[in-house]
Amino acid sequence: MTEARPLIAYSFAYVRRQIHSGEELNANRALKRQLAAQLVFEKGSGKHILKNFPDSSTYREAPFVSRERFRQAITVARNAGADLLLADIRELMERTTRDQIIRCVGVLNALDVEVWDASLGRTWQSMSEDERRSLFMRAAQTKASRSKAVKDGMLLSRVERAAAPKGNYRQGNRANRHNADQRALRHWDFVLKEMERLPAGKKLSPSALAAALNAAEVPSPRGGRWIHNTAKDLIARIGTLPPKPTST
Repeated sequence: MTEARPLIAYSFAYVRRQIHSGEELNANRALKRQLAAQLVFEKGSGKHILKNFPDSSTYREAPFVSRERFRQAITVARNAGADLLLADIRELMERTTRDQIIRCVGVLNALDVEVWDASLGRTWQSMSEDERRSLFMRAAQTKASRSKAVKDGMLLSRVERAAAPKGNYRQGNRANRHNADQRALRHWDFVLKEMERLPAGKKLSPSALAAALNAAEVPSPRGGRWIHNTAKDLIARIGTLPPKPTST
C-alpha cells in the first residue's frame, strides 16, 4: 500500500492593514476559516500537514498565486515530496479581479506538484477542463455579483448621507421651535407684568426686559444672563403664540 503523501498547507486573505504579529495572524477570520477546512481535510484524508503557510496582503489586486509565500510553499512541497493543500480554490479566485482569476488558472495548470482543494476533497489536476472552467466561471460570477452589491451599497450610502442632513435639519428646527414656545409660555406672565408697569402707550424694550429677568435671577435659554437679543427673541416668540386662556 502506497503511503499517503504529506501536505503543505497554504492560506491567503486580504486585510485592511498589514499584519505584524502571530496573534493578529491567528485572529484573522478568513485565515482561521481556511485552516479549519484544511484540518478537517487532514483528519478525513489520513494525510499529514507538514507545514502551514498563512499569508495576507493589503493589495486587493494581487492574486494568491503571485505571492512570495505561495512560491515558498510550492518550493517546500516540491523538496519534501509533498502535495499543496488549499482550503477553497474558488474562494481564493473570487477575491481577485477577473483577469487575475484567469492568471490563477494558468498558474495552477502549470504547477508540477499536486494541489488539493480541501472543500472539494479533490486535486486540481484530477479535474477535467470543463470542471476547471466551471469553477473559474462560478468564481467570476460571484466576484461580479459581489462587486455590484458593494457598488449598490456605496450608492445607497451616498444617497442616505445626502438626505440625512436635510431630515436632521428639519427635525432640529421643529425641536428648537417647540422649546422656544415652551419657554415663552413659562415666561408669559413675567413679561405681561413688566408690560403693565410701563406708562400707557410705551412698549417694553428688550434691554429693559433683560434687566428685569436678570434682577429676578431667571436663567436665560443657555443658563446664563439675559441680553438684548435673547430678550428680543422672547418678546417676539410670545407675540406669535395664541392668546393665553384666562382662568374663570
